[in-house]
Amino acid sequence: MPKTRIKSRCLDDLNDQERLQDRLEWEGYTEIKMKSDGNCQFRALADQLYETSDLHKRVRQEIVKQLKSRPKGYKGFVDKMEFSQYVKNMSSDSAWGDEVTLKAAADVYGVKIVLITSIKDNPTIVILPKSEKEPGRVIHLSYLAGIHYNSIHLNKGSSSSSGSDTTSMGLQRNNNKKEKKKNEKEEKEEQKNKANEENKENNKEKKNQKENKNKKGLHRQFDYSHVM
Repeated sequence: MPKTRIKSRCLDDLNDQERLQDRLEWEGYTEIKMKSDGNCQFRALADQLYETSDLHKRVRQEIVKQLKSRPKGYKGFVDKMEFSQYVKNMSSDSAWGDEVTLKAAADVYGVKIVLITSIKDNPTIVILPKSEKEPGRVIHLSYLAGIHYNSIHLNKGSSSSSGSDTTSMGLQRNNNKKEKKKNEKEEKEEQKNKANEENKENNKEKKNQKENKNKKGLHRQFDYSHVM
């Protein structure tokens, strides 16, 4: 490798964009540019998960659903506003994703997320899902700190120092099956809870009807005794 290449990585006067590009080249990544429309994180995730950034709205919806369903796991990371307001804001198109939405993405998809960043003292950030210590799938994003996310892919024959390889389509299908089973389980649980609530209401109504019937019987008995 050319000495100038090694030397350039050690220079302190690189700006954030230069530093990020230098790291991506060093690790052997090709960067897929995302639109700068406020959806870049979700677009980058969609490109990694579904091989198209056009499904960014679906990714946002799934992440927001995760935030709503498990608030205790994420509200501790939100300190600038009420968590409910944060989730409401994040539901809007073009709302910028952050570290909280990345945590939720790792959890809901069961993936390891590797970020190659422009941060001077933190070149790589790894986010693991809560449910799996060693997830079978790894996705890769670049992060120009505080500005933009892109999707990145390892070049053929390259081996990243982060120890992560690109995921095969087989793993993607397996992950989608797991996600489908999870959604089906949640749907069945929701239907079960709904049925239980309906049964409670029906039993309550029957109990009230029985009590009313008993009261009417007592009234008739009282009136008959009085006449006698």
